[in-house]
Amino acid sequence: MDALPEFQTTSHVGPNGRVVKEYYVKGLHMSLDDVKKKHRNQYTDKDVVQPGGEATNYSTQVPHYPRPVEFRVTTVAHVTVEKGLHGIMGNDGFQIGESGLLWWGLVIGEKEISAAEQRYVEKLFPDRNPEDQEPFLQKFATSPVFKDGSRYGNFKFTFSLADVLLKYSTQFCGGKDPVFRVYKTAVYSQEVMYTLLIHSPDVHDYDVYPELVNNDEAVCAYRDGEIIWRAQAISETHKFKLVENREEKLVRAEQSLNVFYVWDHVTLAFHIPKDETLSIPHEELVEALTSCDENYPPVNGPLMGKSDAEERVQKYKNLENRETSNMEF
Repeated sequence: MDALPEFQTTSHVGPNGRVVKEYYVKGLHMSLDDVKKKHRNQYTDKDVVQPGGEATNYSTQVPHYPRPVEFRVTTVAHVTVEKGLHGIMGNDGFQIGESGLLWWGLVIGEKEISAAEQRYVEKLFPDRNPEDQEPFLQKFATSPVFKDGSRYGNFKFTFSLADVLLKYSTQFCGGKDPVFRVYKTAVYSQEVMYTLLIHSPDVHDYDVYPELVNNDEAVCAYRDGEIIWRAQAISETHKFKLVENREEKLVRAEQSLNVFYVWDHVTLAFHIPKDETLSIPHEELVEALTSCDENYPPVNGPLMGKSDAEERVQKYKNLENRETSNMEF
């Protein structure tokens, strides 16, 4: 087995004047257990209690929780600040930011959580009686991934992944399927981010990154319009422990003390040529646009309240059939 690579480090000054450090490994989606072998901090330096065990020291241990949990996601969202909102609406589409890539996050709601819960218990107890099992996964799904708000802005554009891929394929790939690659694993204090890179097959700037494979061991995969994410840490703050009753073939969430641990998530990074736009009809942008609360800590500087954001959204929705490039707010 190849030795695990060492993390590289980069840093930048955040919107609040704080230095944000990123520890990253390129071309690999490193499992959380492997991340902890190479990068230890106050959050990663904890061990998860095995099934049936009890945490005796909450400064070094995390109560047993469901992992991995397989989510199958068909919806994605791009979140931005007010300046980005006006740019997207004025350009009728999305252009690249400073990173040179267009970033999207996964949208996971109650339907996806319920389906993931069923898969989790089915794998644990294949011959169980599904009617006896009470819901439990929602109590663990508390990381920013599962919240309506965002740390990236107050304005959210939500689309089906299939629709975004079709538009991308048509506009940048000559109708061919785009290429999915394993871009990087990044660690920011309490957050572990896995990034998928998506680009045209005619672009070879990223050939050094391995293509995404669809197997049961991968942290994430793509298949038939779905991102398959095998989440390893779904709670920002652990307030419950998972109890497995093997005699009755049931699991339940039992109240526990608050324990801080890492949480992980998946992002999609689309390569867009400089000065070009992933074009989307204006009426589709308006339909996809919603306001959202600020999640702490904000990544893109101080954000406005949701009520103010909703006012801006409603102005676009009320003026759906008019030109927006010269609108004043």
